[in-house]
Amino acid sequence: HIAIPGFVYGGLIASLVDCHAMGTAAAAALADQPPGAEAPRFVTASLKVDYLRPTPLGPLLELRGRVVDLTGRKAVVAVTVTVDGVITARGEVVAVRMPDDWQPAA
Repeated sequence: HIAIPGFVYGGLIASLVDCHAMGTAAAAALADQPPGAEAPRFVTASLKVDYLRPTPLGPLLELRGRVVDLTGRKAVVAVTVTVDGVITARGEVVAVRMPDDWQPAA
C-alpha cells in the first residue's frame, strides 16, 4: 500500500474510489426499493482518478461519494479522497447495475 515511504500508493487510492463508488451507487438505487429489499449489485464500467497531491500515510482518509446521474442501469458517481480537510484525489466512476436475476457461476 506504499510506493514512496510516507504516502499511499495511487493504485490503492483508485481501488478505494472504485469500491466507495459501488457502495454509493447501490445505496442510491436501494433508496427506490421497498423496505427490506436487497441492495442491487453494480460493476465498474469506467474509472477515472485525478491525483491532486500526495496522500499521506497515517492520517484518516475520508471518502465521499455523490451520485451525479442515475439513469436506467447506469450510475455516474463522483468521489473525493480527503485528508485533514484537503482533497488529495477525486474520481469519477461509471457503474452499471447487474440484472436482478444475475448470479455468478458456481
